[in-house]
Amino acid sequence: MAAEPTCTIIAGPNGAGKTTFALTYLPEIGCRNFVNADLIAAGLSPLAPERERFNAARLFLREIETHIRNREDFAFETTLAGKTHLERIRQMRADGWTVMLIYL
Repeated sequence: MAAEPTCTIIAGPNGAGKTTFALTYLPEIGCRNFVNADLIAAGLSPLAPERERFNAARLFLREIETHIRNREDFAFETTLAGKTHLERIRQMRADGWTVMLIYL
């Protein structure tokens, strides 16, 4: 039986250094899938990423759901400002996922 998949959540307020931390830490733990709405927006519109926030948010959620469906280890970045991820985390844990929260 394969090891249970892991979701690493890197959380903290804006400006806390979440992305910088993730880009250093995630390779160290062997996590190759990092979902970040800001990086998605910058990829869609490098000169004006703020124009792509809505599209980036949709792609962010779609990418998370794809990793969950495929039971692939992944990490994502969030401010945890709302309850957006709460039910998803509960379901993942019920489905045998390891969910690790790192708060900066």
